Amino acid sequence: MERPLVEPSVARAAVDATRDDPLLYAGVSLMLLAGLRPSEMTGLLVRDWSPGDDPQLTVGGVRRPRTIWVAQSAADRIEAYLGDEETAPEEPLLLGLKAQGISHMVHHVFQHRMRRAQLGVDVHDLRRAAIATVLEDGAPMQHVEAYFGISKTEPVGKQLVPLRDGYDRGIAAVLEETFAGRL
Repeated sequence: MERPLVEPSVARAAVDATRDDPLLYAGVSLMLLAGLRPSEMTGLLVRDWSPGDDPQLTVGGVRRPRTIWVAQSAADRIEAYLGDEETAPEEPLLLGLKAQGISHMVHHVFQHRMRRAQLGVDVHDLRRAAIATVLEDGAPMQHVEAYFGISKTEPVGKQLVPLRDGYDRGIAAVLEETFAGRL
């Protein structure tokens, strides 16, 4: 049986429950405000991050990489975590959330936080909430599939209707407005 969707207020509370840990806060923010899978978030490298006024992430590795605009509040949390530290392009972006190759570590750390906050939220609930929000806002399915790395159609069919430039900015804006409360 599939879990019910979490309400935006509950998703915000879940992220807020990690605020005292800048690393976890940045990672969890990416799962909600960019809809990343836990494995995508823990697999990010410094070179995948493009900070600035229009922050972007390259997600998905070598098999199916995608570059997406990121909600500003998630970008702010990444920058707060990174601070002024010197980083090499090949370093993990969120060093510490993937200890010794164990990608499930973030699940355990997040679940511990949710029990302390008395919230019944799982890491996958954050991504599902992000996708549902964008769909409810009326984004075309092709945009949702491209932004969140969902492959429901064959690549040949996707070439018939090209993605318009900036589609990902619109999605990032919806996620920002819904889950961070600002545009």
